[in-house]
Amino acid sequence: MKLSVAVATTAAAVLLGGCSTVLDGFGGSSSSPVETSQITPAPSGSIESSPVAAPGEPGYGANASSAAAAVTPRATTASAVALSPPPATAPGGVAYAEPGAARTQLAGTWTYGWDDGQKKCKVTLSTDRGMTGFAANADVDCPNDIFMTKGWDVWGNEIVLQNHLGKVTARLQPAAAGQYDGVATGDGAKVTLTRS
Repeated sequence: MKLSVAVATTAAAVLLGGCSTVLDGFGGSSSSPVETSQITPAPSGSIESSPVAAPGEPGYGANASSAAAAVTPRATTASAVALSPPPATAPGGVAYAEPGAARTQLAGTWTYGWDDGQKKCKVTLSTDRGMTGFAANADVDCPNDIFMTKGWDVWGNEIVLQNHLGKVTARLQPAAAGQYDGVATGDGAKVTLTRS
C-alpha cells in the first residue's frame, strides 16, 4: 500500500514538473530560450572620493547665517492694497458674481431652446455656490456644451452659463418677462431661456 502511494506521488510530481514550463508561458511556445542566470553582476571599477569641507569654510549651499536670513521675516516697504471685488469680466472668460444682482429671482428651472425653438431641454439655476459661480445643471437632452454647464452668473444684465472649467457656454439678455435670448458661444447659434 505504501509503495503504491509513493509511486502515485512520484508520478504526479513528474507530471507537474513537466508542465511547469508550459504554465510559465500559459501554454504559448517561446521562440527564445529562457536565460538561467538573471542576476546582474556588480559593477567593477575604482571608487572616487573627495574631501568634505570642514564646517565654517565657504562652499556651496546654505550655511547657518544664510538659512536664518531666508526664514526670518524682514520689514518691507510695500503699501497696503485695498481689497475689492473682481471685475465683472475677468480675464480668461470666467464670470464672477456682480454685487447686488437679483440672482435669487433668476434661480429655478428654465427651458433652454435652440434651433428656432424646435428643440428644448431643462436647465436648473441655483443660488448654491458651484465650481464656477453659482451651481447649474442641464438635462442630458441638452446640446453637449450646455449639458456640461455647471455654473451660471450675471454680467450686467446678461445671464452667463459656464461649463465645469469656467468657460462661457452661452450669453443671454432679457427679451421679455421670463425670457432671455442670446447665443451659444461654441457655435454662435441663437438660443433662448424661458422660465418653466
